[in-house]
Amino acid sequence: MDLTALGKEVLKAQPFSQLLGMELLWAQEGEVAFALPVRPEFLQHLGVVHGGVIAALLDNALTFAGGMALGPQVLTVEFKVNFLRPAQGGRLVAKGRVVHAGKRLAVVQGEVASEGEPGPIALGQGTIRKV
Repeated sequence: MDLTALGKEVLKAQPFSQLLGMELLWAQEGEVAFALPVRPEFLQHLGVVHGGVIAALLDNALTFAGGMALGPQVLTVEFKVNFLRPAQGGRLVAKGRVVHAGKRLAVVQGEVASEGEPGPIALGQGTIRKV
C-alpha cells in the first residue's frame, strides 16, 4: 500500500489544512513529513510565524504518523508543543513519528523546522486515538 498516496487523500479531505496550504511530503509506516509555505497572514505582530500555525502543522504531523500505525480514522487526544525559537518565514517542515502504538492509542513525537535555518523551531509529543 502506498502510504503517501493514502495520506494525501486524507489531507485533501481536511478543509482547514487545505486553507493553510499544508502539503504531505512523504509517509511511511509510523512516520510522516509535512511542509507549509509561510504566508504574510501567518505572522504575528513581531513579524514571526504565529504559534498557532506551527501547532497546527505539528498536530497534523503527529496525527498522520499515528494514523500510519492505527489506520486513517484517528483523532488527537492531546499534544504538547515546546517552542524553541521563532520562525522567520520561508517554508516550515514538520516530521512526526510513532514512539509506541497499541490497538487504539499511539504515542507520537515530532518536530518543526524552518527551511534554511539550523535546528528545530518546535518539538512536540502527543497521543493519537483510533475512532
